[in-house]
Amino acid sequence: MVTLNENFYTLQCINCKAEFDEHTTCTKCLKCGCSLDVIYNYDFIKQRLNLYALKHSPISALKYLTFYPIIDLSKIITLNEGGTPLHHCKNLSKKYKLNNLFIKNEGANPTGVFKDRGTLVEITKAQEMGAKAVCFASTGNMAASVAAYCTQAKLPCYVLVPEGTPIGKLAQTLSYGARIIQVRGTYSQCSKLAEQMAKKHGFFLAGDYAFRLEGQKSQAYEIAEQLGWKAPDYLVCPVGVGTNISAIWKGFSELHKLDLIDKLPKIIAVQPDGCDVVVRAFNSKSKKLVEIEKPNTVCSAVAVSMPFDGMKVLKALKDSGGCGVSIPDEEVLAIEQTLAREEAIFVEPSGALPLAAVAKLSEKGFFKKDDTIVCVATGNGLKDPKSAVKIIPDPPTIDPELSEVDNYLKYKLYQIQSEGVKNRSKILWKKIPSEKDLKKIVHDEFGINLSKAVLKGTTDSIKKFETKGKKINKQDIQNIIEEQLDEYNQKEKHLKIIDFEVKTSKYKEAEASIKLSYGNKILIEQAKGVGAVDAIISALKKAIKGHDKLEIKLIDYNVEIFTGGVEAAVKVVMTAIDKNGNRIIAQATSPDVIVASVSAFEKCYNFLYHRK
Repeated sequence: MVTLNENFYTLQCINCKAEFDEHTTCTKCLKCGCSLDVIYNYDFIKQRLNLYALKHSPISALKYLTFYPIIDLSKIITLNEGGTPLHHCKNLSKKYKLNNLFIKNEGANPTGVFKDRGTLVEITKAQEMGAKAVCFASTGNMAASVAAYCTQAKLPCYVLVPEGTPIGKLAQTLSYGARIIQVRGTYSQCSKLAEQMAKKHGFFLAGDYAFRLEGQKSQAYEIAEQLGWKAPDYLVCPVGVGTNISAIWKGFSELHKLDLIDKLPKIIAVQPDGCDVVVRAFNSKSKKLVEIEKPNTVCSAVAVSMPFDGMKVLKALKDSGGCGVSIPDEEVLAIEQTLAREEAIFVEPSGALPLAAVAKLSEKGFFKKDDTIVCVATGNGLKDPKSAVKIIPDPPTIDPELSEVDNYLKYKLYQIQSEGVKNRSKILWKKIPSEKDLKKIVHDEFGINLSKAVLKGTTDSIKKFETKGKKINKQDIQNIIEEQLDEYNQKEKHLKIIDFEVKTSKYKEAEASIKLSYGNKILIEQAKGVGAVDAIISALKKAIKGHDKLEIKLIDYNVEIFTGGVEAAVKVVMTAIDKNGNRIIAQATSPDVIVASVSAFEKCYNFLYHRK
């Protein structure tokens, strides 16, 4: 008896062309280790295809079931994925002089990422094949997606992620009940470990394999349908493992093979500079991928040292007549903000890669004005909000007084939020400028006018920075201005730290001495603590004991570093509360984390003192 599977599809190695039954392997070739592809009997698909339903039913990933390797439709696990918007970028089209620029917003999927399409097919196949548990490696997006679908399927879910995976993705994954293991290594190392785990314990190995690709190709079907059953001239997509862009190319190829579209798009693959394995290979016309052992990019979703489906991507680029583009992280983060502000679409950094490539290529006159260009925005910005906040200034904090709102409007303090994202590492002077020159520099770079008090405070802070030997860049100036704006309305300091010294070692308690003014008193004290900051604050509290009526305590303490290297400036944000429950947040910036911490504590105290 002939089964549906035998009529319908088989799994074939993309390299040696060996064929396999899915119960033997559905991940990689057992002969040469390369990736597999699902090879269909398209005559059989034509017989099953309901063209009327295809062209008239609402768009969703489920409407394309005929094109998936699913045999038992009763096993389908779905969260109503797909049907995502194809957004015509009217503002960005003007900006880049392109009439037909579109964003396929995959962040509108159930878990906020394109992966849901592949997970629909993959977890359904796990159900069909009688899986007892699922395990896989992820850089974060797949973790959340597979965990959500496993919850629906009532399957235990084990996830291996590289240490440092964005917390937004991990929080989502944990909420779905997945069991996460963080690995001190790269995605490729996680992937190898997951493979060993699946083999030893009999788990279904999920990941960027053949079945996932089949679900993700539905992006191509939807784009063609949303364009009136036409392919775009260019399809621009980020590349991590390479499965998604390969899937999209396969989807368009299938529609063309079945005469549902009359041409194929050119594919443009985009990777960040710090992890551009495929782009390097394509641009050097190499048929071999060279691993990047330590990917270095803010685009965590595509930080893959050796793309498993890299050869599929190279073939798609060659067959489509496309190209590869690499983008620096700084440009990616700037474009992430551009897309949000011009089109109200908030994406994670990897999702901004395609638009960054379009911006770069349009400057070179690569596109024709009437070309139809579709950028695949792969994931929602809430997947990795920390990356966005790295370049977005903190808004100034004010007391609830109309005069302070008036100052905010008068000095155009909102401008820093739009101008602060550009050329962040730029050095703005060779020697410390005068207040007059600084006022002009700040206006030219950020578009804001500083008040006299804020200007003086900014100048003083700059001098302190340079005393520490720090070369000040635009990012540092932004942080200093933010700090000064945070306290521009503050009255005279009741507590002022004149100086401190601290001694610490690897095993002993830190020892600190401090000199401060409190009201009209000069106080000197010493204390010990578990670390330098603790010792200094303990000495401070000891000095003002008997005078202090606030008795403030720290309830949160965060340190942010904006650039690499031990000479990097840091921003400390502290939250403190007094004995009556009054709460305040203060920040301070310095090249020295101890100085920044002590300054932030001093501000917390003074804010609470004047507020009481």
